[in-house]
Amino acid sequence: MDRLLLVRTDRVGDLILATPCIQAAKEAWPSCEVTFLAGRYGAPVLENNPYLDRLLIYDGEPAGELARDLGKYAFDSVVCLLPTFSLSLAFFRAKIPLRVASGFRWYQWLYNKRTYLRRSLGFKKEWEYNLDLLRLLGWEGEYLRPRVYLSPHEGEWAREVVEEMGWPEEFVALYPGGGKEIRWPIRHFVTLVRLLKEKGMAAVVFWGPGEEDLAGALGEEGAFMAPPTNLRQLMALLSLARAMVTNNTGPMHIGAALDLPLVQLFDPRRACNPARWGYYGVGRRVLLPVVPRCDKCTPKCEYYPCMEGIEPREVLEALEEVLRGKS
Repeated sequence: MDRLLLVRTDRVGDLILATPCIQAAKEAWPSCEVTFLAGRYGAPVLENNPYLDRLLIYDGEPAGELARDLGKYAFDSVVCLLPTFSLSLAFFRAKIPLRVASGFRWYQWLYNKRTYLRRSLGFKKEWEYNLDLLRLLGWEGEYLRPRVYLSPHEGEWAREVVEEMGWPEEFVALYPGGGKEIRWPIRHFVTLVRLLKEKGMAAVVFWGPGEEDLAGALGEEGAFMAPPTNLRQLMALLSLARAMVTNNTGPMHIGAALDLPLVQLFDPRRACNPARWGYYGVGRRVLLPVVPRCDKCTPKCEYYPCMEGIEPREVLEALEEVLRGKS
């Protein structure tokens, strides 16, 4: 195999969970040129990856236009980690000889190598399901973990920001936001900041677009507020944290890929099953409300709002455990 295209075009966390495929492909086929096609918003998390030869940006181009662009690179294989019809048609029109994806879709005939993965059952981690697609190309390695990579310049920039902002050298990162996921109540994050202060532990709150009010609520209780950041800057600043407390969201996967001690706050929906999306092991804790699994979180549920059931002191205890290197 000479030229491999890996594809995932959705969110930040999903791209991070695709990084094991980049490393696995390069280690299995060292002379292979590995290219990744990613959506513009999440693509920066793949920058500086030592196993990646080329990063292409997907802006939702029509299948015909994308096929013409991909045809310039003469790929001999493509592994699409989350197929859509438009992407699949583009690979077919680009005449890439080996086209790999999971089955169960009406357009699966556009691929000539398929595997049938019941990801929703959560028997494996998402990144392990991704790696299983590489097995159709002959990969036989052991499962790898997600990783992101910072440059020395980015690390230096982050240390300068910490000094300029007057943050303590040791701090706990808090991420109270999180896209469309069900969040731990902001009032519980506020209480956690108070508990951390009582323990003599400094907290820095990180936030994304539209989450300024969440960060401000913690800032009023004495948490340090991170400045506005892009994805690479967020990664660099998070890398200096002692540990991280976060909702189930993209920055959670960044923290895991940076190998931070991690407390992860998951809601009970089956689609957010931590067996598939969470991180376990030394220095990792997953907290869930003690309620049955569900398909939706709505006010009609007898347990709603169940995320309030995760108490701040429980989170503090979990944080102290991961800082001691316990799982």
